[in-house]
Amino acid sequence: MDIQTNYSISEIIPTRLSKKDQNHQWVFALHYEVPSQRNDGREYKAFLFRNNERTVFGLKEFYDWQHIDFRKMATKVIQDKEYRESLISDDPDLPKIWKKH
Repeated sequence: MDIQTNYSISEIIPTRLSKKDQNHQWVFALHYEVPSQRNDGREYKAFLFRNNERTVFGLKEFYDWQHIDFRKMATKVIQDKEYRESLISDDPDLPKIWKKH
């Protein structure tokens, strides 16, 4: 991951959670960069998540324009352990990104 230093992230609220899933430990956000902000000239989106304790971090990156329902993706992370574990990352930049959020 090569996120620019002047990044911003927006919170993502999961959609359509069942009662049993509403009290989850996950926080979600979207990081977005336009082509003019990047050395490679590509649009970049990063779906980010972490647990409340800030000990587990997850990431899925997207390049170039794609329509993605990030709220549904957040719901899937909560409900599908196997999917969530496939996105867990030990990227050292992730705790830095979440420091402000």
